Amino acid sequence: MSGKYQVAVLALLAIALLAVPTTMLAGTNLGMQMTSNPDTATICDNNINFAGCTGNASDSNPGLGQITFIGSLGGWTTNITSGLGPPLENLTPILDISTFNATSGAGAAPMTILLSVVGLTSPTGIQTALDKIGGTSTFAGTTITTQAWVSPTNVAFCASTACGSSLTSLLTVTGGLFSGSMSGFGNVGNGPFALTLAVTIDSHGQIDTTSFDNEFDIPEPAALSLLGSGLLGLGLALRKKLLI
Repeated sequence: MSGKYQVAVLALLAIALLAVPTTMLAGTNLGMQMTSNPDTATICDNNINFAGCTGNASDSNPGLGQITFIGSLGGWTTNITSGLGPPLENLTPILDISTFNATSGAGAAPMTILLSVVGLTSPTGIQTALDKIGGTSTFAGTTITTQAWVSPTNVAFCASTACGSSLTSLLTVTGGLFSGSMSGFGNVGNGPFALTLAVTIDSHGQIDTTSFDNEFDIPEPAALSLLGSGLLGLGLALRKKLLI
């Protein structure tokens, strides 16, 4: 193969690697489910039901990719609990749960929030994951846990091994001023799959309040990007040498 052809092949390969997409966001649906025994509130994005999400509570935010719940659930009252996700374009992070002033008294059952997006596809079948949480609680003994799950069979609100597998290990933080992060990776399958971000707020004292923001993202495949950049640089160097 001549030097010119080598340059052309390297350049095309580099462009292909640099253009490898991350998780596709087109054609997805977003839903949020909140549970505190004995109550469950299921909110489908923009109050549009889809497979796996039949809403019994209203989405207070009319924008697609944005879910807002305001009200009481079990022994809890939240000023605002919101979920962000596809189909918002160019979204980073992919899923985001935030709660402002989630208040409960002693003895209230834990509150779990599940935020799911279904219908995602991956070009590689393997995805890295990053889960970050931070916030504050007026009760130092409050326990907050978060974990990201994938369902290769595209099941919404999947947060158990019965329907999927964990993308990150369980991350536990305690009250006061708290923060933490957890990374991981897993097999998301070749067909449409679902992602679920799960957060649970456990014990409170007498009447205490917790606020937090939890972000889940799938970073770009850095290795492919670096390889593509390297090949492109090599191709340009060879081209320069041939022109001398």
